[in-house]
Amino acid sequence: MLWLAVCALSLGLFGLLAYLLPISLSSNLQARAEPSGSWVLALGIGLGPFAFSAIAARGVKPFLSCHLFGKQLVRFSLSRWRREPEDKNEPERPAKGGERSRVDRAITGFFRNLDPLDTILAWWEKESVFRVQSLQLNVEYSFRDVALTGRILAGLCVLSGVLPERYVINQTPVWASEDRLALVADGRFRIWPVRLVVDVLGFVLKQTAVARRSVAPESE
Repeated sequence: MLWLAVCALSLGLFGLLAYLLPISLSSNLQARAEPSGSWVLALGIGLGPFAFSAIAARGVKPFLSCHLFGKQLVRFSLSRWRREPEDKNEPERPAKGGERSRVDRAITGFFRNLDPLDTILAWWEKESVFRVQSLQLNVEYSFRDVALTGRILAGLCVLSGVLPERYVINQTPVWASEDRLALVADGRFRIWPVRLVVDVLGFVLKQTAVARRSVAPESE
């Protein structure tokens, strides 16, 4: 019985430390759009020895990969989890490659019901769960409408003046009559894992309840 008490005490202390102590997180986001219509978006997140990367581009299915000490552990496509407009008149098409697993169907349903903007804002505003240490944005842009380029230049200048010092915006407007964008964002963050898990569970339950309430009137 003594070893059970020791294990329970150790787990309790570990959970308490995980609740109180944050861990550091680094991220890098790069995006580019060309006048031809081609575009690419890449996101990398570093968490200790783990690294996560997601890439999407025109004509390429988005995918996510996970690495440990530089070695790829897993890679899978994100296209089947994206939110798509529902057409009730269109019959449901069977998935390619046979029947999908329950876990896959559950994850697909969760991501389709998830509002990404609400998710980001919900976590961004809670500094007890997620805190920004530094965020630097480098952006180069031009538009066919030169007046629009000027308005964005003025807006980003105003935004730079009101943001806290940990947020830095470096912009390079190009006065060419073409639509072009290049963006690089580097961030350093702190997260509290246990608090984040509790918050995520609460958010998921809230999103599920909202989705069920929106479906209930349609079924009546």
